[in-house]
Amino acid sequence: MSRKQRLELTWIGKRDRPRLEPRILVEDAALSHHVKERVTEDDIFDNRLIYGDNLLALKALEQEFSGAVKCIYIDPPFNTKQAYDHYDDGLEHTIWLSLIRDRIELLHSLLARDGSFFVHIDDNELGYLIALIDEIFGRSNRVSIITFKQSSASGPKAINPGIVTTNNFILYYVKDKDFWEPNRVFTAAARDDRYSKYIANFEDAFQDWQLITLRKAFLASEKLSSWTEGKRKYEDEIDDRLDAFVLDHAERVVRTARVAPKDVNENARQALQSSIKKPGKVFRSDRQGRDSYFFLNGEQLVFYKTKTRMIDGVTTTTAPLTNLWDDLLSNNLHAEGGVAFPNGKKPEALLKRIIELATDEGDLVLDSFAGSGTTGAVAHKLRRRWIMIELGEHCLTHIVPRLNRVIDGDDKSGVSKAVRWTGGGGFRFLRLAPPLL
Repeated sequence: MSRKQRLELTWIGKRDRPRLEPRILVEDAALSHHVKERVTEDDIFDNRLIYGDNLLALKALEQEFSGAVKCIYIDPPFNTKQAYDHYDDGLEHTIWLSLIRDRIELLHSLLARDGSFFVHIDDNELGYLIALIDEIFGRSNRVSIITFKQSSASGPKAINPGIVTTNNFILYYVKDKDFWEPNRVFTAAARDDRYSKYIANFEDAFQDWQLITLRKAFLASEKLSSWTEGKRKYEDEIDDRLDAFVLDHAERVVRTARVAPKDVNENARQALQSSIKKPGKVFRSDRQGRDSYFFLNGEQLVFYKTKTRMIDGVTTTTAPLTNLWDDLLSNNLHAEGGVAFPNGKKPEALLKRIIELATDEGDLVLDSFAGSGTTGAVAHKLRRRWIMIELGEHCLTHIVPRLNRVIDGDDKSGVSKAVRWTGGGGFRFLRLAPPLL
């Protein structure tokens, strides 16, 4: 094989390229919307909603925004060969590939060197799309293929023959992994029942700490004589009460763990050996900038507080984010944003996760298949700058009213409560001007 050759996906018409006539973007002030007065000093006003063909609009953005976008999320038509209320999803396969390729190439040019790119897709075109994006971004810049559980195998789906489809996929790429620095994101998790011990005298000097069972400590706090009595009193709520007790006392709920001397530093090894020689006594080894080690009877004390974090203002047990997202089902998705968009709307919680994973406040987020406007609505509530592009008439009937409610503080749905959103900022409504040539 020649060195100039490379592995690539080919199709009829791949070499055909559209002729893009230069366009400029013109503001329609009647549809732009801003609050009259700042709500906070962090209000962002220069967001952009573009009404028109996304290929032409992306080309028009190149001069100002090339290499400037920190996060791109797109939810393109899945090419399922079906027609929906607001768009037709039945292109011939090779035409779909060409249309997607042309747009992803422009999106790649707009993405910052440390930027992230997310594509939402189902399994119909999944394999082809992976090969296509690998060719544009480079396979080495593929971060993950995320499985997103969007529904359950219930209702009408449950009677489908064969396997019931409940999942979509999110392809996660970056512009350049050498410059990529993702934020750490955690998800809520069930209580870890390995943490079954409790420091009864936590207020005393650590050397004298005494461990009792977690259940004994909980029963004492509830003035209960036994777990059976607790079940009679609280019935199905007793486990929830125990969970709450653990979170309220996470600094003194612990488990013991065997640790090999080779896995800790020299100072910690000495404390570990001392705990073996003097059973019943707790020994500590301090670490600069990190939590101290504690050892008892040759084992490490691991504290439950290391498993807890604040998520949306609530302290909860957490686990690191994985590539299986099965916790974002929204029972009220149809009502989010105050707009109906059957078979197309994604949960605000999903976009919140993606935006928090890939950006910080003030960063620029782009969505060139805006649909019902979820990306811009969530980016706005998270105080990120945003650009959205939509060709369909629902840009006027759905997105504009939805964003107006967000800006005015009237949208209480979606992630509004979690992020304490009360309104502010604004956006400019832009149209593609007639061709210059």
